[in-house]
Amino acid sequence: MSVDRVELSVAQARDHFSERVNRAAYGDEVTYVTRGRKHERVAAIVPIELVEAYEEMIDLEDGRIAHQRLEEIRSGDAEVVSAEDVARELGL
Repeated sequence: MSVDRVELSVAQARDHFSERVNRAAYGDEVTYVTRGRKHERVAAIVPIELVEAYEEMIDLEDGRIAHQRLEEIRSGDAEVVSAEDVARELGL
Protein backbone atom coordinates (compact mmCIF):
# COMPACT_ATOMS: atom_id res chain seq x y z
CA MET A 1 0.00 0.00 0.00
CA SER A 2 1.43 3.32 -1.08
CA VAL A 3 0.31 6.05 1.28
CA ASP A 4 0.47 9.79 0.69
CA ARG A 5 1.12 12.00 3.71
CA VAL A 6 -0.18 15.48 4.48
CA GLU A 7 0.21 17.71 7.57
CA LEU A 8 -2.56 20.06 8.68
CA SER A 9 -3.06 22.17 11.78
CA VAL A 10 -5.91 21.25 14.11
CA ALA A 11 -7.97 24.13 12.67
CA GLN A 12 -7.29 23.05 9.08
CA ALA A 13 -8.10 19.42 9.86
CA ARG A 14 -11.34 20.51 11.56
CA ASP A 15 -12.35 22.66 8.59
CA HIS A 16 -11.66 19.82 6.13
CA PHE A 17 -12.45 16.82 8.32
CA SER A 18 -14.91 15.12 5.96
CA GLU A 19 -12.52 15.51 3.03
CA ARG A 20 -9.60 14.14 5.05
CA VAL A 21 -11.65 11.12 6.18
CA ASN A 22 -12.63 10.43 2.57
CA ARG A 23 -9.03 10.73 1.45
CA ALA A 24 -8.02 8.23 4.13
CA ALA A 25 -10.84 5.86 3.21
CA TYR A 26 -10.60 6.04 -0.57
CA GLY A 27 -7.29 7.66 -1.39
CA ASP A 28 -4.91 5.87 1.00
CA GLU A 29 -3.82 9.20 2.44
CA VAL A 30 -2.58 9.89 5.98
CA THR A 31 -3.30 13.30 7.44
CA TYR A 32 -1.08 14.22 10.36
CA VAL A 33 -2.75 16.74 12.65
CA THR A 34 -0.33 19.24 14.15
CA ARG A 35 -0.52 21.94 16.79
CA GLY A 36 1.58 24.61 18.41
CA ARG A 37 4.30 26.84 17.08
CA LYS A 38 6.50 23.86 16.29
CA HIS A 39 3.68 22.14 14.40
CA GLU A 40 4.15 18.96 16.40
CA ARG A 41 2.22 15.93 15.19
CA VAL A 42 -0.41 15.02 17.78
CA ALA A 43 -2.88 12.83 15.90
CA ALA A 44 -3.57 11.32 12.51
CA ILE A 45 -6.45 10.44 10.22
CA VAL A 46 -5.43 7.18 8.60
CA PRO A 47 -6.82 4.44 6.35
CA ILE A 48 -8.45 1.75 8.49
CA GLU A 49 -6.24 -0.90 6.87
CA LEU A 50 -3.21 0.67 8.57
CA VAL A 51 -4.87 0.55 11.99
CA GLU A 52 -6.05 -3.03 11.50
CA ALA A 53 -2.57 -4.14 10.38
CA TYR A 54 -1.05 -2.38 13.40
CA GLU A 55 -3.53 -4.04 15.78
CA GLU A 56 -2.80 -7.45 14.25
CA MET A 57 0.93 -6.87 14.64
CA ILE A 58 0.46 -5.91 18.30
CA ASP A 59 -1.72 -8.97 18.92
CA LEU A 60 0.90 -11.24 17.36
CA GLU A 61 3.66 -9.66 19.45
CA ASP A 62 1.59 -9.94 22.63
CA GLY A 63 1.00 -13.61 21.84
CA ARG A 64 4.69 -14.19 21.23
CA ILE A 65 5.62 -12.55 24.54
CA ALA A 66 2.94 -14.50 26.44
CA HIS A 67 4.20 -17.76 24.92
CA GLN A 68 7.79 -16.85 25.80
CA ARG A 69 6.84 -16.00 29.41
CA LEU A 70 4.90 -19.26 29.76
CA GLU A 71 7.92 -21.21 28.56
CA GLU A 72 10.11 -19.34 31.08
CA ILE A 73 7.68 -20.27 33.88
CA ARG A 74 7.53 -23.92 32.79
CA SER A 75 11.32 -24.17 32.61
CA GLY A 76 11.75 -22.55 36.02
CA ASP A 77 13.57 -19.53 34.60
CA ALA A 78 10.93 -17.07 35.84
CA GLU A 79 9.67 -16.30 39.32
CA VAL A 80 5.93 -16.78 39.78
CA VAL A 81 4.18 -14.39 42.14
CA SER A 82 0.50 -14.69 43.04
CA ALA A 83 -1.92 -11.83 42.47
CA GLU A 84 -2.60 -11.80 46.21
CA ASP A 85 1.10 -11.29 46.96
CA VAL A 86 1.33 -8.44 44.44
CA ALA A 87 -1.78 -6.79 45.91
CA ARG A 88 -0.43 -7.15 49.42
CA GLU A 89 2.94 -5.69 48.39
CA LEU A 90 1.20 -2.75 46.76
CA GLY A 91 -1.03 -2.23 49.77
CA LEU A 92 -4.23 -2.97 47.92
